[in-house]
Amino acid sequence: MSKSSYALYHKVHCPYCRQVIAAMKTSNVVLELRDTEKNLAFNKELIEQGGKKQVPCLKITENGQESWLYESGDIINYLNKIA
Repeated sequence: MSKSSYALYHKVHCPYCRQVIAAMKTSNVVLELRDTEKNLAFNKELIEQGGKKQVPCLKITENGQESWLYESGDIINYLNKIA
């Protein structure tokens, strides 16, 4: 059985981030929310590990492997797929 976890890097006032959070709530997929404005460590992690400062960004960890998904539409499609 695979072990998966998800973290959404976001900013409170970003309309694209709000769309992803709304989709998360309707899909019942549990995401850890990481506000990159309130916590600079999350911002640094996003840039250093994800490769860019863009939000929203979904960090997907599956079986110890990490991948980073950008673009709100792509993230919403992914959430709907795994719901």
